[in-house]
Amino acid sequence: METPRQDAGASATAKDRARPPPLPRWVLPAESPLAVEVAAAAERILSEISAAPDAEKLAFLCDTRAAHRVIFTIVAPADLPEAAGSYRGTPGSALEGARRAVFSARRVPGLKLRDMCTPPDEVLPEMTALAARIAQIWSDPPAGEARFDALAEIVARFLRCHPYLDGNGHICRMMADVLARRLGLSVATDWRPAPRPYDHHMSLCLQWYPHHPLLLACYLRKWFA
Repeated sequence: METPRQDAGASATAKDRARPPPLPRWVLPAESPLAVEVAAAAERILSEISAAPDAEKLAFLCDTRAAHRVIFTIVAPADLPEAAGSYRGTPGSALEGARRAVFSARRVPGLKLRDMCTPPDEVLPEMTALAARIAQIWSDPPAGEARFDALAEIVARFLRCHPYLDGNGHICRMMADVLARRLGLSVATDWRPAPRPYDHHMSLCLQWYPHHPLLLACYLRKWFA
């Protein structure tokens, strides 16, 4: 008896049906009213955190979800409100299987055009480990050149993880501001939550960080001293 052959096109269609649809993302032109509103909200939150007691500063650094929720609720997709204030991979949420990649619009030697971020099921463990490392740095701040190494480590781990569906850059720049001041570093006026002050060189430093961490530590000196 002849075994019926499965049509290749039908098989591909079945796979497409099984694959979850891509999650919506917000795209904010830099000068759009919503982008301006988001930037203002981030500046306000950062100002409040900067004036808060040390315990509240540390709490923010160790868990930024509340700040992310306040800043990005206004732009989170209507059909995905949990995108504001929830990590990718959150069990039982629409973000449970949300993968994330960082794409580069520039073709630069040594820079990958697509860099995959931490898988969703590893985001919470990585953020928990990162919080523990931040608490260690906060309680026993390094001195001298090691301050830049510590700042670069936190920036690299957060951005390579990309715990949120969107808005990671805003949150990371806020974290870097608060942590840098704890380390006794000054912060340049153009290092703000938005717009981002850096270009494709930051992507290059992040991609090379596991092998050459000093690249990022040196690059951040443009804004921290």
